Order: sequence, then C-alpha cells, then structure tokens
Amino acid sequence: MNLIYYLFTLLLLLVNVAGLTTLMSRWIPSFALARSAGILLFCLLFFFIEHFVGLGKLAWAWPLTTAAAVFLLYAERKRLGELAFWRAELVFVLAFAYGMAWKWAFPVIYPTSERVTDLFFIGNYLPGAQLPPLDHWFPPNKFDFYYAFQHYGAALMGRIFGMGPGLTYNVAFALLMALPITLAWDFAARFLKQAWLRWLVVLTLTFGGTGATPFVHLSYKAPANASEQDMVNHANDGMWASQRFIGLLDQRLNTEFGQRVFPKQASPSWEPRELPGEDFGYQFYVGDYHPPLGGFFLLLLAIAAIGAIETARPARRAEDGGVAEPAESTFVYEALLALTVPVMIATNTWTFPLQGALVLGWIAWRYMNRQPPNWAALLAGGIGGFLLLYPFLAGFTAKSLATPIKLVESYNHTPLMQFIAVHWPILLFAALGVWQKETRRIALLFSVVFLGLLAISEIIYVDDPTGGRYDRTNTTMKWWGWIWTGASVAMSVTLLMSAKKWVRWVTVGSLLLINIYAYDVARYWIYTGKGDLGKLHAHGLYTRDATVRDMFRYLEKAPYGIVLENWYGDAYTDSGIYAVFAVKPNLLGWPSHLMTWHGSVGQAWALKEQIRQFYAGTLPNASDWLLANKVEYIVWNYRDHNAVPGAWALVNQAIGGQYAWIEFQGNPDQRVGLWVRRP
Repeated sequence: MNLIYYLFTLLLLLVNVAGLTTLMSRWIPSFALARSAGILLFCLLFFFIEHFVGLGKLAWAWPLTTAAAVFLLYAERKRLGELAFWRAELVFVLAFAYGMAWKWAFPVIYPTSERVTDLFFIGNYLPGAQLPPLDHWFPPNKFDFYYAFQHYGAALMGRIFGMGPGLTYNVAFALLMALPITLAWDFAARFLKQAWLRWLVVLTLTFGGTGATPFVHLSYKAPANASEQDMVNHANDGMWASQRFIGLLDQRLNTEFGQRVFPKQASPSWEPRELPGEDFGYQFYVGDYHPPLGGFFLLLLAIAAIGAIETARPARRAEDGGVAEPAESTFVYEALLALTVPVMIATNTWTFPLQGALVLGWIAWRYMNRQPPNWAALLAGGIGGFLLLYPFLAGFTAKSLATPIKLVESYNHTPLMQFIAVHWPILLFAALGVWQKETRRIALLFSVVFLGLLAISEIIYVDDPTGGRYDRTNTTMKWWGWIWTGASVAMSVTLLMSAKKWVRWVTVGSLLLINIYAYDVARYWIYTGKGDLGKLHAHGLYTRDATVRDMFRYLEKAPYGIVLENWYGDAYTDSGIYAVFAVKPNLLGWPSHLMTWHGSVGQAWALKEQIRQFYAGTLPNASDWLLANKVEYIVWNYRDHNAVPGAWALVNQAIGGQYAWIEFQGNPDQRVGLWVRRP
C-alpha cells in the first residue's frame, strides 16, 4: 500500500509542477527556467505572506491546484506540443527519478552529517505557524537565526500534499536536485547542437567527480584479498575521496605514485589542513537537504538566465517589404538573474558573495562589450527579491553571528600539488578559452569569475568557530563546491562550442577523466546495503522495533506540545529523534549546534545538565521543572531504562502526580513508554 501512496503522491507533485511550468511559460519561453522560476516565486510569495499570518495545514489546496494544473495542460496542449514541452518535461522527470532512486535506495535519516538537522529545520515550518516559527530545538525561542528558505519550501510542499516529515525530506531532496540538472541542460542546449555533448556536460555535473578523481584511482588502491566489509569501506572511500582529497585522503595514499606526487605534510607541530570541496553531484551520496543544494540551484538558475540573455534573438530588419522583427525581450531573464542574489542570503549565506560576484561580473562584461544590461529589469528582480525577503531579513540579520573575513596565513594555504590535482580542469578550461575567437568573450566572462573566485579562496576565508586543521574547512567546502559546479557547466560548454576541433576534444577528454567517478558511484550502489529500500518515511532504522514504532505513531498523532528526550551527547546523537519525526518541539536539541548558531547559550548547557539529572532520577523538584518548561511528553526508551538502574521508579515517583505513564510493552522489568501531562 505504501508503494501505491508514494506513486500517487509523486504523480500529483509532477502534475502540479507541470501545470506551474505551463503557466510560467507564458512569460518565460524556456521551460526549464519557467519551471524553476515558478517554484521559486511560489515559495517566495508564501514565505512573505506567512511572516504576517500563518496559513496552517494546506492539504485542502492540492485538489484545487491539481485541477488547475490539469486544466492548463489541456487548454494549452497545442502550444505545449509545438514548443517541445514534453521533451523538456522528460529531462526533468529523468533528473527527478535519479534523485528519487537515491532516496529509494538510501532513505533513512539518522545522526550522520546534517540529515537530522535538516529534518529539524523542515519540521519547524511544517505546522504552518506565523513566521518565524517556534524553534523545535530550543523552545520557546523562535527559529530566526538560520538561512533556511529551502527548508521552508520543502515544508510548504509537505503541507500542501499532506506528507510526513521523512517523506517531505526525501521528495524535496529529489526535486531540488532535479532543477539544477534541467537548468544545466537548458544552458548547454542553447550552445551545443550535438545531444551527446549536452549529456556529457550534464552527466559531469550529476555524477559529481572533480579534478582529483583520476588521481584518486592512481594513488589509492583497495587492499589485497579484501573482505566483503573491506569492499564496502573501499566503496565509501571512493565516494568521498575526490571531494575530500586535500588533508584527508592524501594522508592515506598507498601507491608509489601517490606517495611520490603527494608527500605527507604532517609534522609533530603541524597537521595537514582539511580542505574539502563538495560539489553538486556529491550531494546525492551525502543525502543532506542542506543549504548548498539551494545554492547550487540559484547558481545554475543564474547561469541558465545568462545563457538565455546571450542567445536571445536580435532585432531583424525588414527585407523585400517584409515586417521587421524586434529583438527578443530579455527583461524577465535579467530580473531572474538579479533575483538570485537576495534569495541566496536566505538560502545559503555562505555563497551569497559568490553569487553577487557572478552577477556583477556579467554586468561588467556587458559594459565591456558595449551592451549595457537592462537596469530596470535588474532593479525589479533585485529590489523585488529584497522586499519579499524583508520580513525574514529583519529578524535574521539581527540574530546572525559575526563571522569575520581573515587573510589565509602561510601555513593554511593549499599545498601546490594538491591544489593542481583538484582544480586542474578549471585552470585548463580557462587557458583553452583564449584560443577561440568565436566564443572568447563569453568564455572570458566565466573564466574571470570562477578563476578569480578560486584565487580569492586562497587569499581570504571566513573565520567560523572551527580552528586548527579545520580553519578553512567550511569556507572551501562551501566555496570550492559552488565554484567547481558553476565552472564545470559554464566553462565546458563555451569550449565544446569551439570551431577548433582540438579544443573540443581536449575538453571532452577532460570531462571523461572527471567522469571516472561514475565507476565509484556504481561500486557504491553495488556494495552498500539497502535494508530500508523504499521506506521513504525515513525512520526505518528506529521503527523496525514494534515498540518504538508504536511510540512514534502515538507522538505523531498526539496534540502539539514539547517533548523531553534524554541527552546522549552534544551532537550527532539519537536525542530528539522521537520529537523530530513527530513534528514537535524537543526541549533541547544538540547543544553544540545551538552554540554554533547562537554563540554563548548558557541556558542550553544548564538545561543539558538538568536533563541528565532528570533521567538519573536525581533532579530536585522534577515535576515543577517540567511544568515550568511546559513539557507535555517525556520519552523513556530502552536506552534510558538500562542507563541508570532504578531511575524509572524515582522519576515516576517524582512526577506521577502531574504526568501519567503509558506503557508500550508488557515487560514490567524493562519500562519503555511515555509520560503524558495530565489534563
């Protein structure tokens, strides 16, 4: 039955997206841009409105939106057929299906990377309260300190289609990953006639290899006579090695070539800097619905808009008494390009300066070519975006922490050989761009922007709370991934359209080397277990146990209220899992994350100690403490029962007058269940 529900839900979503694309294509001829612009503007409009009034559950809306979508598709079937709408939809459906295949095979959300964090972000918005919503990890505070626009968009989709949090997360991931692929295809199709060249560009983006990929295979080999578990581990190594080559894999190289070309830099007084660059395709493996995804979407939206502007039909003079044709309007495309800059602040603030540099670079390039941009369009998109985001920015900018920009110290610079190994395609593409007169100008634009930003990343970095070997980790992770993603699409296309055959074939050869990563992807799929195949609700790791499953269901259906769960560590633990899947606030989330987001949070550390004492049965006035913190539900699971012998009886004695115990299994020697606040 779950399969039928999933298929029906996905079909409804695709029909609604197709209807929105049809509507937007009246003003935006490119179906890929129409689709992306429609989804972006739809979310922006609701994001603006809900800062004034929360619209609550929206499950009543999907019958209306679906009917409208079907009507539009039928009414405009002739126009859509003539404009190759269905071919554009096929590219989108294939991209969406690829993302769903990853989530179908690996759907579980558990404390690795930022999956739980992202689910918590989405959960803040799912109740549909007036924005900013309640912070589900630190009530009664508001969630107004993080750039989570894409999480709002996911929750809006979940509210409209009545999805649970896990399904919302997984479907939103596939949808957001599909949009940049369609935009890359749209950009490539404007310049490249051969379909196989377009696919080569798109597959390079989608698979996620980097310049380091061939060096990984030359420098690191699986152990001889490897066991099945060794092969699983090696498959995982292959997935992250190209992205985390500098400072991590380069310290584990086990071939003569690798050890000779990339000698270890460690010494007793210094450890190698970990400098990752997580690009777009790598995100399928990571599985996080994290802000870089939205950053990649806005990056490709800008590149596709630039492609549409630069290929717009020029004005045509009348000949032999014919009618003159005016130039194709680029107003909407230029407005969209400008819109991506303010939206980036609310989506992935880390790459906001880079997005701004791309747009400013394009403006400067237009002036260099004596083709000034349409400032009315740029101002309409830029100012319009800021106005729609103003209610969010008013609170966000007041709560954001200071993250000063610092110069990269000499000991923090990237080792030369490692830098070349990772970034050689960008360096090569920039050099090749000067050899072709017919595309030199647009190639120059992207070369200057992406190569310039790469150089800047070696000069400055964002000084976040991390230090030591991780001084630059967050900066390179966010910046290099964005730079590589944009460069691999934009720069390669400008070279593949060259009239010089040798330029085209050098570019093709480079892309094929990068796409060796497809082998790593295939190997990962072969060797990695898929025990939760198709369980898109995403909590299968926990609900395999019938008792835990019943507790999840109870909390999911119970009235909205604060849940108390035990503290198991400061981050990346199972603390809060019951609350996050029930879409309810947890009294305290991961303290170290709260410190990262809020700075000094003495209250959080005090709460942590009080929770520890409560679950040990030693907290004075426990019942009054719970009531003061407005706790409605208290989780007591297997781990809690076994942690401190006799603690359950002490807690029940202390709070039994105010909280009723609900047992979820019949073993009196092992208490597992919930305390629920009495009316």
